[in-house]
Amino acid sequence: MATVSLLGTPLFDTNAGDKTVTATPAVGDLIVIIAATSGLAGGTTACSDNQAIAGTYTQIQSDFTGFSTTGVLTAWVRNKLITAASSTIFTASQASSSGGGLVVFKITGMSIVGLGAVRGAGGQSTGTAATTPAPVLLRRTGTTFSGTQAALTANPMIAAVANGTNSTTTVVPPASWTESFDNGYNTPATGLEACFRSSGETNSTITFGGTTASTFASIAIELDASVPQYDYVVQGRADKDRLVAFLHANHIRASFY
Repeated sequence: MATVSLLGTPLFDTNAGDKTVTATPAVGDLIVIIAATSGLAGGTTACSDNQAIAGTYTQIQSDFTGFSTTGVLTAWVRNKLITAASSTIFTASQASSSGGGLVVFKITGMSIVGLGAVRGAGGQSTGTAATTPAPVLLRRTGTTFSGTQAALTANPMIAAVANGTNSTTTVVPPASWTESFDNGYNTPATGLEACFRSSGETNSTITFGGTTASTFASIAIELDASVPQYDYVVQGRADKDRLVAFLHANHIRASFY
């Protein structure tokens, strides 16, 4: 079973520029980064790390905006599993921002990487003040997300809310989720809440446990913990001419040979 946990100590403050988290992942971990900024149109431009086999990251879904001053909330997934259990610097590129930072998650037990590891994701922009964040999961097909889709109970989940206050303490995680970060800064007033659940979620709408005092953005991500199914032809076997397929569970992808 795949499990999610916080990796390192999140960094989120009013200083401009790139932000980093230093931590030691385990071999085979998949990394997901939640990044948020203020004062930077377009938000975080990229995420990276300095592993010996460096990781590239793909943005999950799109920018979610409408909080703080030019606030942007994003999520990123690594395109390879971690190959070395060594101290690693994870970087969110945020040049020219007026503040921001990142929360780094590790997911163990994954066999799929990159955007293919994301079964569904969704979020909200310019959420109404004094309401409860409730991002809706959309099905991923290729690089697009559309159509409401309920989470599968065995899949790990990550979610976040960013708002225009120096705290998101009233925005508690959804029921049975674990809070990993809840903090903010004052100039400009910006807050970030991040949380996760390793399994047990079956809803399509991920409803947080409290309201936010200001406008907000939110995001929820479901990762695909399934193991791809393989079937092989063995040369010389009696069944060598039968139709053989590679199936990638939950993504409706197949190659026939």
